[in-house]
Amino acid sequence: MTTQRMFAAVALGLFLVAPRPAKAQYDFTTIDVPGAASTAVNGNSPNAIAGEFNDAAGNTHGFVLSKGVYTTIDVPGAASTTVNGINANGELAGIYNDGTRFHGYFWSNGVFTTLDPPGSIRTQAGFLNAQGQVVGTYRDPSNKRHGFVWSKGAYTTFNVPNDHPLFGTVAFGFNDDGEVVGDYVDVGGTRRGFVLSQGVYTTLVPPGSVLTVAEGINNPGLIAGVYFDGAGNEHGFLFNGVYTTIDVPGSTATAVFSVNAQAQIVGSYDDAGGVTHGYVGTPAH
Repeated sequence: MTTQRMFAAVALGLFLVAPRPAKAQYDFTTIDVPGAASTAVNGNSPNAIAGEFNDAAGNTHGFVLSKGVYTTIDVPGAASTTVNGINANGELAGIYNDGTRFHGYFWSNGVFTTLDPPGSIRTQAGFLNAQGQVVGTYRDPSNKRHGFVWSKGAYTTFNVPNDHPLFGTVAFGFNDDGEVVGDYVDVGGTRRGFVLSQGVYTTLVPPGSVLTVAEGINNPGLIAGVYFDGAGNEHGFLFNGVYTTIDVPGSTATAVFSVNAQAQIVGSYDDAGGVTHGYVGTPAH
């Protein structure tokens, strides 16, 4: 997958002895775009889900699944397109590559708007809220990463205090209250999750994790994301004051990318054959 939400596992070589988060009880439904070689679900609203798929030729396209119908999303003229966020109004945010660089975009009523903060050399758009505001990340000419919020044409940029001078801050998730989640690399080189709420940054580190990325946050404040344990295994997680691990049964790796107001989660998992599938997880009752 070419999505900026997915990242390569690194050789961790460090084992931490720590209590593991609790296990969540979810019912999982696999999502595979018909004819796709691989699928990931990156965002969900109460009404639809959205993500990306690779076709048989290896080309990456965005998609929306609503009421059982798949709609392919391609920015006109783009070499690749992903959808990272969908709000209750059906507006979209994501990434496209024009053959030269990556750009963020906002889609509403059939119109794509390119999102590139001034001075950026590479941009990705993450989630968006009901007001049509988009959160994302860009690299400046020195290649440092910065988070941004786009609102009606205006950009506000930010970085977690004392982040790494190059690897910086990445923003993925956003809710209607303006809370942002993502990850940053500290000066020691460790990637950690964060939530930004009312101007205050809080670091997110699930027990036993050596690398954490916060991916989504819903309006009640439930946070979803990904962490790697000391053995290099990838797990999803939820956080609402307590960390809960998410693993799709039978998977070799699980990621959670988004959580909606009903606490339904979406993401991707790898099966034993190494194929990536999307999924929707619904709380079990």
